[in-house]
Amino acid sequence: MSNEDQIEYWNDNAGLKWVEQQDVMDATLAPVTDLLMAAAAIVRGERVLDIGCGTGETSLIATDAGADVTGVDVSKPMLDLAKSRADGRAELMLADASEYQADEAFDLIISRFGVMFFEDPIAAFTNIKANLKPGGRMVFACWNHPKLNQWVMVPMQAIKPLLPDAPETDPHAPGPFAFADADRLKGILSEAGFDDVSMTSHAIDFSLAESGGVDGAVYFSSQIGPASRALGEVDDELKAKILIALKEALAPYDDGDGRVALPGGIWIVRAS
Repeated sequence: MSNEDQIEYWNDNAGLKWVEQQDVMDATLAPVTDLLMAAAAIVRGERVLDIGCGTGETSLIATDAGADVTGVDVSKPMLDLAKSRADGRAELMLADASEYQADEAFDLIISRFGVMFFEDPIAAFTNIKANLKPGGRMVFACWNHPKLNQWVMVPMQAIKPLLPDAPETDPHAPGPFAFADADRLKGILSEAGFDDVSMTSHAIDFSLAESGGVDGAVYFSSQIGPASRALGEVDDELKAKILIALKEALAPYDDGDGRVALPGGIWIVRAS
């Protein structure tokens, strides 16, 4: 099992952009974070493993709730920022959760969008389960179906006519929407040894800009959003056309006060 492609991706521009946009990303993902932490229901003194801890937001919230937190991530740029923010309050380490083995098992495993990128998800979750105490629980957030996530679909549909035809992609390949199919995810977790799995669907507003209006939303989409990869592979002339298409597509979602938000959908998954 190898996650080398994902490790390379998150240690290159993707990780650096998340670091640059940390404040924006924490604010944008706040509705997801709130749902995740409410479902996790952390008890003071619990040992918590945070998978894909990124720049540290969820690890810090768990620490503030009184947990003994270990966070793991494959992105060194993001982890370096997380360590700076944590200032020693949590143990944060560069590690692949599909292979990481702790010296002492955890009461709770959490993740905010950090588990959809495994090359072999059954093997990865089998290893994750081995880090959980008997009777322990896992709670994570992952994206629901793309059609419920207009913050992705609107920009991508806008720029698709401008891009070369791309081959069909496997909807189950490692990536943001790998676990959109509830039945598939339940099957993966069951094969990995989890006995009690439940999934709750939540609709969220996904903000591409809180105060920057359409220009801010276009910038977000070009840096971190669904169009970012495409923009990194085109010449300046085509890039300009893509940015115009994004602006036209996102303009209807501007609330007039600088906020641009589109519908999104997530799963909150509980397993033990």
